[in-house]
Amino acid sequence: MAMMIMNNAAAAMTLGELNKNISQIGKQLKKLSSGQRIVGAGDDASGYSISEKMRVRIRALGQNERNVQNGSALLRVAEGGVQSQLDIMRTIKEKVIDADNDTNTDIDRATIQKEIDHGFRQIENIARETTYNGKRLLVGDKVGEKVYSWVVDDKSSLLPGSDEMRMIDMNMIDDKYESLNGIVGPFDLFKKSKIESATLDKLGFSPTIQLEGGDDNIYTFDSSFKTVDDFDGAALAESYSDTAIVLKKGSNAENKYGGYVNYCNVRLNNNVKEVDISGCSSVEEVMEVIQAKLPNIVKGYGVDENGAYYLKTVRTLGGRMYRYSSAQMEEVGKTGLFNGPSYFSGGEEASGAIDDDPDSVEPNPGKKATWSLSDMQANTGITIYQDYGKSIAGLKFVDGNGAPSPYNPYNGMQTVGIDYEGTILFGDCTGELKNGTLEITALREGIYGNTSYYVKDGIEKEKYEFLATKSLSGTNDQPWAYGTVDVSAYDDVETLIDDLKGKAITFSYSNGYAQDSYYENGYPYDFSTRNEYSNSDAPYFYVEFIDTGSSNPVDGMYKFPHSIFGDGVVDLDALRSAVAGGKTIAEAFYDCCKSSTAREVQGRIEEATSDGGQVIGLKIRAGNFGVGTAGNKEKLFLTQNQLRSYTLDYGKWFNENPDKTIPDFLNNKGFRFYCASCDNQWFNIHFITEELPGGRPQNSDPGAEDIKHLYVDVSGVTDAESLVKAIYDQAMPQLTGSDPDLNHFMRLVADGDKLIIYDERRLTDSYLRNAKDKKGNYLYEYQWDDAENVGGAKIADGVWDNVSIGERDVYVRDLIIQDTDHASMNIRLRIPQTTMDHLFGYQAGTRDLSEFNVLTAKSREELLGNKAGKSRSGRIIPKDEKGLLDTAIDYLTNANTLIGAQNMRLGMTESNIVVQQENTTASESTIRDADMAKEMAEYTKASVLSQASQSMLAQANQNGSAILSLLQ
Repeated sequence: MAMMIMNNAAAAMTLGELNKNISQIGKQLKKLSSGQRIVGAGDDASGYSISEKMRVRIRALGQNERNVQNGSALLRVAEGGVQSQLDIMRTIKEKVIDADNDTNTDIDRATIQKEIDHGFRQIENIARETTYNGKRLLVGDKVGEKVYSWVVDDKSSLLPGSDEMRMIDMNMIDDKYESLNGIVGPFDLFKKSKIESATLDKLGFSPTIQLEGGDDNIYTFDSSFKTVDDFDGAALAESYSDTAIVLKKGSNAENKYGGYVNYCNVRLNNNVKEVDISGCSSVEEVMEVIQAKLPNIVKGYGVDENGAYYLKTVRTLGGRMYRYSSAQMEEVGKTGLFNGPSYFSGGEEASGAIDDDPDSVEPNPGKKATWSLSDMQANTGITIYQDYGKSIAGLKFVDGNGAPSPYNPYNGMQTVGIDYEGTILFGDCTGELKNGTLEITALREGIYGNTSYYVKDGIEKEKYEFLATKSLSGTNDQPWAYGTVDVSAYDDVETLIDDLKGKAITFSYSNGYAQDSYYENGYPYDFSTRNEYSNSDAPYFYVEFIDTGSSNPVDGMYKFPHSIFGDGVVDLDALRSAVAGGKTIAEAFYDCCKSSTAREVQGRIEEATSDGGQVIGLKIRAGNFGVGTAGNKEKLFLTQNQLRSYTLDYGKWFNENPDKTIPDFLNNKGFRFYCASCDNQWFNIHFITEELPGGRPQNSDPGAEDIKHLYVDVSGVTDAESLVKAIYDQAMPQLTGSDPDLNHFMRLVADGDKLIIYDERRLTDSYLRNAKDKKGNYLYEYQWDDAENVGGAKIADGVWDNVSIGERDVYVRDLIIQDTDHASMNIRLRIPQTTMDHLFGYQAGTRDLSEFNVLTAKSREELLGNKAGKSRSGRIIPKDEKGLLDTAIDYLTNANTLIGAQNMRLGMTESNIVVQQENTTASESTIRDADMAKEMAEYTKASVLSQASQSMLAQANQNGSAILSLLQ
């Protein structure tokens, strides 16, 4: 039998189990030693893949966290720089406020400016030198936004784009002159303001009405002048020409005389002549001497039927001469109620005009000065003075309620009861006595009312006698001449109104030798330009007709200069209602003219009646300049005057250009017009469709230029009429308002779809070239001279200015903080540029830091700004104006706020990254980390099974050994 060796199947099986358990123990031991469930991809392929992605994410989040921390550190550096700039700017504002205090001298302000200059430079240095890792943080590298701001140039020019709406294309402004008065055009000129004669046959003006019915003025000496000796020491003065003579026998008296003639109350300016009559042997020879010395006044002499000598004169004569008109006043005690001299007060000049303009939207009339007194006692008095010490009147208070006595020009005295209530007229003043209080009002406003009128207590007798002359007494016979304005040819009131509106009846001046030459030159000599600067009053007499009921607003405007005696304007619209009320045209016409407030008009107008007693119109008598056809050549003139004006016909342009998009087309366009008496002063009408950046700028006039800015919001414009209304409604209140920079002489009229621009100075081109208004402006009209390129008020296309709306780039430092693992997902940091041009909001290179100083009030106001109301310089501020310093402080504050907000975001981003890191790590740990209890149990299990396998293998091996031992 063959020998067979049996396999130990149990041992082989046991060995296999042992090997598996030993392998399992190794795996479990690896997990226990690493703490991870997945040590390799073989442990869990999908789990391993997920875990590895999470590990990549965790590492990226770690770098993001470091990026954000670095970005936060960068922002803290920038914040520190901006904070330093802010601290310096606050210090600069403190210095500017100090400099604006007038306790400082100019030297003090110059010293303060040095500190401010260094502050500006330090702010600029901080902006340039604040860096992080070599990167400048406060100087931008990218345009953050484009803003619109004011750009101020060194000189004015035509603003870009402002002339696209060329008026020549609108057939409104002709380019007649390429330049005028050295000013670049092209220009057209306003109409000239000129008084011209008018002819109206229905009224008898063809072109004048000759005054008739008068004769020579006769001055008859009384019976006390019979011999040559009677004339010794006699003074003879003419009322209106500052001329007087003193008759003397011999030359032992003073040779110089001067002062006032008490009759006519006129200053003689030392124009008094001493005339020697010692060679005269008869009164007739004395008359010849008088005529020879006053040839323009005395036309001849004669003897009447009573043997009294008389002079044939052009004007009224006066007698005894004194220094002041109060020389003959009765001596009256003082009231004891005030200390003299007590000046009138409260007077204010009219704004921007010679006289008040009733057509202004917001007229700003002058205010007449007043003086008041209460609790007067009887037998006391006061003396009123005007200008250079000349007394107007003495007013004596008496018991009772007696009305004021007539003003006596020979002694300047009036009396009034202390219980009287009513009006008192004396000289150039009016008084109102009511409830025991007297209030005196000066005739004229402004400097005349405010400083030149005053009152002294009491009335002094004979104090002012200058020369012991005789009273050359006599009587003046004044046979008045009249001219008749006959309206009986009119049977329709509207026809009369149409013929008269815009015209005026003026009373010619004549002293017997001048009138014809003035009229031959094209206009009557009617005092239309005379005023206080020419030692006369303007105008002396006229009746101007307007029609406020007309649909054309120009018909309702006066065009002649105002008179200090009243406006002399007659509104023909009153004729309509008067005729509708039953009056005849002639009666209504007389009533309207007679009701004029001008004293000289009222005093010269009487009813003109026909033979049947029917009113036919006006009867106008001659003035004080002469009283008869034989003594003068006085006439009534019908005249007309046009305003210095220009008309823009927008209606025509809109009809011819229906394709233009309104209001967009108008935006940033405009035109300008120039003052007639100042070539370098002009008004820009600037159209806008939205509010301007940072408000509207202050006038910034380069050199000697005086530029006015008038902005008109045309966003609501739809047609010509709405454009005209927008211009009028927005510009006119500024032209007539309280701002002296804008309220000058230029005015507007909205006539439907036409805009009329006019100069309110009602002037003529007559002889008076050097007269000035109350503001010192010349009143003459510039003369047209094509050869010399000289013109008056000009108008031109486009806005000519040195202040324009500019597009300005605001730069930021643009930085990227990578806080994710995607290039397109990051945090963009924007740090505003904080150089001085950005802080003060100007285009770099257009201004220099030296301009921002405290050396002038204007520059200090620019730095500090103004609150709404009236500033110290007198300019009216319509709304708050932020100063440059506050603008810079706000800019820096906003910059720091932005930096802080971005830093806060970085902080929140860092926190978020940390949270993501923690959560991702936890998630990755859940997938990959081992469950130590479970793995330990598995390890223990494998270890027990391994040990058991070893024991069983040992037993199996023992069984096999026993069998083999049998073979031994």
